[in-house]
Amino acid sequence: METWLQRIFLALSLASAAAAAQQVEPDIPREVVTEDLLDSENWLFSARVGVLGIEDFGSSALAAIQLTYHINEDFYLAADYAMAKAGRTSFEELSGAAPLLTDSEREWRYYGGQLGYMLLPGEVFLSRDYAMNSGLSVFAGAGNVDFAGDNVFALQFGSQFRLYATDWLAVELTFSDYVFETTILARNKTTHNLALALGVAVYF
Repeated sequence: METWLQRIFLALSLASAAAAAQQVEPDIPREVVTEDLLDSENWLFSARVGVLGIEDFGSSALAAIQLTYHINEDFYLAADYAMAKAGRTSFEELSGAAPLLTDSEREWRYYGGQLGYMLLPGEVFLSRDYAMNSGLSVFAGAGNVDFAGDNVFALQFGSQFRLYATDWLAVELTFSDYVFETTILARNKTTHNLALALGVAVYF
């Protein structure tokens, strides 16, 4: 009886040892994820080119520069300067009458400041294994527009999408609406002048 029990225990021990020997240890290589950290600089200089629709004067090429100071991760202050040159109105094109404005009066200039808020910070996945930091912000500001021989107060509203190419360089897509009053067509009129511009920004 004792020999029989010893055989049973021996068989169970051998079975347990065989099962343990057959266990497969997973050999999964661990991928190291590296995340670029943005520089700690708070200043940002941007240069953009795009298209500006000057109400009643068609679309024109737009050039703009911007100096930005980031107060914190959410809010920033910026100073803007933008310029374009207005085309001819439909009245001028169709009537053949004398031009309403001289060449110098067709120069359009804006300078002002804005307050922005980072609405949606996040990431953009360009491929399965590669992502870039991004941010969508909204802003509002005010300044002055020099146009048609007048200097008038203007409001500026818009949004900006920023894609960080490196820790110090970003690509920006900016949409703006410049709102101001004109009396060019012999009546007081509030105009909305929409702009879309693409540019680059450098942290320093």
